Amino acid sequence: MAGILYAVGVGPGDPELLTLKAVKVINKADVIACPAKGGTAGVAYEIAKEACPEIGKKEKILLDFPMKEEGLGAAHQEAAKRIIDVLGNGKSVAFLTLGDPGFYSTFFYISEMVSDKGFEIQIVSGVTSFSGISARLNIPIALGRENVLITTGEFRNFDGTLVVMKAGSKLKELKARVIECGKKAWLVENCEMESEKIYEDVRSIPDEAGYFSVLIVK
Repeated sequence: MAGILYAVGVGPGDPELLTLKAVKVINKADVIACPAKGGTAGVAYEIAKEACPEIGKKEKILLDFPMKEEGLGAAHQEAAKRIIDVLGNGKSVAFLTLGDPGFYSTFFYISEMVSDKGFEIQIVSGVTSFSGISARLNIPIALGRENVLITTGEFRNFDGTLVVMKAGSKLKELKARVIECGKKAWLVENCEMESEKIYEDVRSIPDEAGYFSVLIVK
């Protein structure tokens, strides 16, 4: 019998934010697939391990994805091939991803190659980073008919809430635009992780921050 590939969202950082379904799927999966760097499992695995300690005993597929576009396509193909080989042996695979699998996740770059080989794929939703940030800041993302716009590193001046993902390398420019437009902004870096940093005033936000930084503008 062919195995099933599960995409499992582990949330933004706090292991307690994994859903009951995510914990169930991770615990029953035969093999854990996850992004890694230099042979070391990444953040998503460490979050899941806190909630599901037993995965430390499971077989792992460590997938190294370059941060630059060069070589990324080949890395996706290699990841799909390794997962397909395991599925073909009748084992189920849980692919761990930060936040939610449907939101800026590496998973969907490889899922089509897997499904083209006839394997079943199931998605397990996770808490998104901006939902986690809303809770950490104790502010709503949107109320009533308020609009929400999500960008990756780009400022847009509009009537509603702007969520800027992957903002860390563009903060100097983003801050200037926020101040120019008379908006209020919050920055959360590494939400729900031990290294979390929260900035609630635009002028206190640094010019640069890490990759997992999200700017909320209202």
